[in-house]
Amino acid sequence: MGIVPTDDVISLLAQDHEAIKERLSELGLADPGLRGQLFWELTDQLVRHEVGEEVVVYPALRDEPGGDAIAEARLREESEAEELLARLEKLDPTTEEFLGAIRDLESAVLDHAEKEEAEVFPLLAANEESGYLALLGQKFKGEKLAAPSHPHPHAPDSALGQKFVGPVAAFIDRIRDASRQRSR
Repeated sequence: MGIVPTDDVISLLAQDHEAIKERLSELGLADPGLRGQLFWELTDQLVRHEVGEEVVVYPALRDEPGGDAIAEARLREESEAEELLARLEKLDPTTEEFLGAIRDLESAVLDHAEKEEAEVFPLLAANEESGYLALLGQKFKGEKLAAPSHPHPHAPDSALGQKFVGPVAAFIDRIRDASRQRSR
C-alpha cells in the first residue's frame, strides 16, 4: 500500500470535520459578546465545506456502487443544516435561543460528519484509480475557495445548480460581508 497524500479528498474532508468540531465547541463555550463573530466564521467554514461536497464529493460518490442513496441522504442532512444556519443568522447571538439553536446545529453537523466518515469515505477510498483521491482533493479545495460564505437553503443542492448559482451567491455574499465590515 502506498503513502496517501494529506491533500487527498478524504484527508481534506476529515480535516474540515475536525476544524468544524473545534469551532462548534469554541462557540458553545464563548462569552456572549464573542458568539457573533465565531458564528460567522463557523458559517463560512460550513457553507464552503458543503459546497465542495455538493460539487465534487457527491457526484464522485454517485459513480460508486450504492453511492446514489448515500449521496441523497447526506444532501438532505446538509439542507437541514443550511436551514438551521439561515435561522441562526436572524437570532441575537447573546440569547439563550441562539445557544439552543447552536446545540441543534452541532448535533446535526456532528451526526452528518459521522455518517460521512462511516459511509462516504469507504466508498471513495474503494476507487483504485491512481491519483483519483488527490484529484478530487484539488477540485474540493478549488470549489471551497469559490463558494458562497452564507447559507442559501433555497439554492439547488446539485453540482450543476451550484456551478450556476454558486458564483452569483458568492458574489452577493462578499458584498454583504464587506458592507457588514464597514458598518462595524
